[in-house]
Amino acid sequence: MTVLNDITKLDNYEDEVIFDVVLKLEKSFGLKFEKDAFYNVQTFGDLCDIFTTKLQGDNSDDCTTQQAFYKVRNAIASTQLIDAKTITLDTKLQDIFPKDNRIQKIKEFQDELNITLKILDIKSWFGWTIFIGIVASLITFFFKWQFAITGLLFFITIGWTAYKFFAKEFEINTVRQLTEKLVTENYVAVRRRKGTINRQEILAIIVDTFSNDLDIDKAYLTRNDKFSWAT
Repeated sequence: MTVLNDITKLDNYEDEVIFDVVLKLEKSFGLKFEKDAFYNVQTFGDLCDIFTTKLQGDNSDDCTTQQAFYKVRNAIASTQLIDAKTITLDTKLQDIFPKDNRIQKIKEFQDELNITLKILDIKSWFGWTIFIGIVASLITFFFKWQFAITGLLFFITIGWTAYKFFAKEFEINTVRQLTEKLVTENYVAVRRRKGTINRQEILAIIVDTFSNDLDIDKAYLTRNDKFSWAT
């Protein structure tokens, strides 16, 4: 049984966090809103309405996820020199991209796809070490600012180097998850026929993005669910 206080809802998040997700959706849908576009937004339904109203294009019932899968499959086949027919939604990415040259091969794959996706990460223990080091450096500001600056520069440099040269761990596991990520983050770019959208998919993408990024159960992403600033 879930304890009520443990349930994550929209009103648990401040506006800065919410609008980080909004910016992600803007990029995916190829939109740019004015600063005051969300001034009167009070509920999740209000926010969804702004996106669906702003998003223009001829409606087409074709499946964007299917189109994305074909793009992913062809890009993998082309760069990895394997038969596209052997690639399925359940194919594991670690079986396609060997760890030894994974960073380079992922770059080639994304160049072929002509879309950039963040799908590689460093080992979790390494990431936590860098994070703790940065936090410790910030705390040191209260005692010795010179040490704090040195620590920050050191751990930021280590972090940049790690993500640049040692990020070989997949954040996702299968071609299916890669396809879904592609659609969620690059909806307009994935569409086979430019200038078209499938309006039935738009709301689902908005809900999925908020649910995945903020760890909110979809049951708490209804039209009437309010944001923290709602009066």
